This record gives sequence, structure tokens and C-alpha cells, in this order.
Amino acid sequence: MSHNLRFFIACVLFYSVSFAQTLKKETLTNQGSSHFVYANNKSYFIQESIGQASVIRTFHTGNYSVRQGFLQPINVSLLDSDSNTLIDAIIFPNPFSETVTINFREPIFDVLDLYISDMSGRVIISNRYNPSQSLSIFINDVRNGVYMMTIVMREKKLVAKLIKR
Repeated sequence: MSHNLRFFIACVLFYSVSFAQTLKKETLTNQGSSHFVYANNKSYFIQESIGQASVIRTFHTGNYSVRQGFLQPINVSLLDSDSNTLIDAIIFPNPFSETVTINFREPIFDVLDLYISDMSGRVIISNRYNPSQSLSIFINDVRNGVYMMTIVMREKKLVAKLIKR
């Protein structure tokens, strides 16, 4: 009887293993990001991930490369702890009376969040702008004085002191 029981258990195990699902490929990641990018009056959703390495195709144009396929790992040579996180721009006129113009000296490829604070740190103006190489900010409803302007694009930031007269 025990021989028949062993044979039965062996048959059940063989059947369950032979028809069981098997994992072909698994990719796990815990780092990366996703965000919208605006270019040529269109919006693109970009996902970045560390830990996946499959590529279907790479497209090159000018100084840019785009990989199609699985999410791509970041190139370690691009990581630099001393990288510049400041947005380079010209702000004029300063002092201003109603309008401040900001001309960016670098490509603006994502939305810009603008905050203007008084000297006590209270945010008095907060706006979001689509990507543009130049912004004209109408600031008429504040008193004469000194203000701090902060513009944020992803991890880059511009901080400037504005004087209203």
C-alpha cells in the first residue's frame, strides 16, 4: 500500500510541476521617475527607471538619443554630485514697476513653477507656466519693496531678489 501511495504522490507532484506556470523574466526596480515633458507644443510622458536593460531600438538626432523599449537605466557617467542645479537667466528690469521679464540662457523643456515671496517668506504669487525661453510676469498688485522670486524646473532652481518701485 505504501508503494501505491508513493506512486500516487509522485504522479500528483509531476503533474503539478509539469503544468505549473513558470516565470520567464522578472524586472524589479525601486528607483526612477516619471514626468511630463513639453516640446514643440506637444506633451510627452517620460518614465525613467534604474535596473532594466532591454532595448528595442535607439534613435539619434542632433545631440539627442531616444531609446525605445523597456525603461532604461541611467548612465553612471552622467551622475555627478557637483552638477549645476541652477537655472541661468537674465531678469530685467530690476527694480521694476509692473512687469518683470525673464530670458532663460538654457533650454527650458519642462513646466516652470514660479513663486514670489515677501521678505517674511510668505508666498504672495504662485503660478505654473508651460516651457518657454522667455516669461513676462505682471506684478502690479504688490506694494513697493523687496521680494524673492523662485522658479523651479524639476530639480533645477532660479532664486532672485526683485525690487518693486
